[in-house]
Amino acid sequence: MSNKAHKKKQKISSILGNNLFMIKKIAKYTPWYFFWVVIEGIIWGMINSVSAYYTFNLLNTVSEGKDFPYAFKIIAIMALFYILAYMFDRWYYCIQNLFLRYKLHLKMHEELYQKSLSLDLACFDDPEFYNDFVWAMNESHGRANEVLDDMGKLINRVVASSSLISLFITIDPIIALVLFFSSCVTIICNLVGNKISFEHSKESNPLWRKNSYINRVYHLSDYAKELRISQANDLLLKEYDDNAEKLINMDVKYGKKYFLAYGLGWNAISNLTFSLILIYMIIMLDRGSLLIGGFAASATMIWRIRWLLTDLIERLTKFSKHSLFIEKYREFLDFTPRIKKGEQTPPPFESLEFRNVSFSYEFSDHPKYNFHDADHASHKKESESKVVLKNINMTIHAGEKIAIVGYNGAGKTTLTKLIMRLYDPTDGEILYNGINIKNFDTDEYRKMIGTVFQDFKIFATSIAENVMNGKYCDEDEEKVLKALDSADFSKKLSELSDGINTHLTREFNENGTNLSGGESQKVAIARVFARNYPIVIMDEPSSALDPVAEYNLNRSILNNTNDKTVIFISHRLSTTRVADKIYMFDTGSLIEEGSHTDLLKLDGKYAEMFRVQSEKYQSNSTTVAIEEASK
Repeated sequence: MSNKAHKKKQKISSILGNNLFMIKKIAKYTPWYFFWVVIEGIIWGMINSVSAYYTFNLLNTVSEGKDFPYAFKIIAIMALFYILAYMFDRWYYCIQNLFLRYKLHLKMHEELYQKSLSLDLACFDDPEFYNDFVWAMNESHGRANEVLDDMGKLINRVVASSSLISLFITIDPIIALVLFFSSCVTIICNLVGNKISFEHSKESNPLWRKNSYINRVYHLSDYAKELRISQANDLLLKEYDDNAEKLINMDVKYGKKYFLAYGLGWNAISNLTFSLILIYMIIMLDRGSLLIGGFAASATMIWRIRWLLTDLIERLTKFSKHSLFIEKYREFLDFTPRIKKGEQTPPPFESLEFRNVSFSYEFSDHPKYNFHDADHASHKKESESKVVLKNINMTIHAGEKIAIVGYNGAGKTTLTKLIMRLYDPTDGEILYNGINIKNFDTDEYRKMIGTVFQDFKIFATSIAENVMNGKYCDEDEEKVLKALDSADFSKKLSELSDGINTHLTREFNENGTNLSGGESQKVAIARVFARNYPIVIMDEPSSALDPVAEYNLNRSILNNTNDKTVIFISHRLSTTRVADKIYMFDTGSLIEEGSHTDLLKLDGKYAEMFRVQSEKYQSNSTTVAIEEASK
């Protein structure tokens, strides 16, 4: 987003629309929260205004020499009112408010989680979009509470200040006029201050995200070993110090702007106004047109009105600041993914064809995330010119065992993401049984594909839930046990007292189990055995294993997927001998295809790659082991 977009002036209709959007969302998710905020605002408005009337009448009663029973009556009424009002206030804040805030937090984040699942994977490749996504996540709940709190305080201030100004007009209209002038200055200063605050937050957001990343590195167990045996600590601490210095410099830069807006603007004018009003009231007192009790009460009311009006105007102007954040939140919720769901349900799998398929990474086509200035335009052009896959033509038939091979960066993983429709081709089409996969319901289509990624993840749930990749019920027990056995996890499972109900990781359960890398890998592989996927994609899940272990693992996978289509992605060739067909990729192009024997006869890139790896295997005495394992 360009700087011009940041500084674009908001229309009043936009400010109102954005804040009403948030208020409606709050009322939808937590209607009682909305209701109690309104009630609390009215009651506190009454407390603020009634206390001023109380002080005014009580002091005038004393100044006019009225009897004690009359003063006692005023005190007793006010005491009862305060007791009841503060009892409600404590009940609301100590019980209702905490519960309702938490409920709102859960509902809003649940909506954002669901939205994040609908986003194209390409969105997470765009740093600007990802920054805004993280910002929306972090801001949504707190911003909703601020909007509602400000609405309640606004009701409070309107009720209180309107009552007090009405009282002041009866004392002297000139004072009311001066207070109005002071309020106008406050409005201007707060509008400027809110704009500064938004720009400050926007500019510092990437820096705070970097701090958050460094913080995660130090408190997540995933990084504990690396930090202790490497020199990454020095690098990270230097990055942390540099980042902190940038944040400090930014705070100083914006601090000067805040000083001009609030220190020299609002503070100077409001205090000068208050001083002038006090001088004017002293003159009235000297002339006898104001009693000493009225003077004391009026001085107190000026302070209260000044504070109420200042806070009222601050609340009003804060809605323009809220609007800036809510607009980004709305843009995220309204973001329309490029990958559109079709309507058809995929039939039983017969073939998958790539027809003239090319792919390149591009920036999001959402208007809010396009670049318009010359520098960004050239960056976009440069990025779009980086083609990952070029004019791919290949066909995979049901039941085939396919190997996709090539060195790192050849485009193999991108190919699998296209198959799973995590991306759509830039050019060409992918056909499932001769039908473009765009015509199918995306969720239903993806249910046809079981995948184990190289960077698979184990979730902080039970083994059974990890294997099912979601909800587990008792009817799934046999399915889970069979899948784990097929993945060669049975021996480890027998050592766990809770069996498939064993909780993995100690993230949330101190009695949880931390599996080794190889054991975790077997649980991840069991996922493709637990459900009846017609297509199984193995995207280098065994890249960390030695060639023999990798070969045995892949043979196990083949033995348990006889009737399924299996696609192996690898830059190592220990499995290619048993593949029905091999596709060799190089820098985004499909350069060779055929069986292992065919490609060796061709004596091209594949044969060269195989010879290099064979020499490595021989030097490590692994060729014999592989041959033995294959018998």
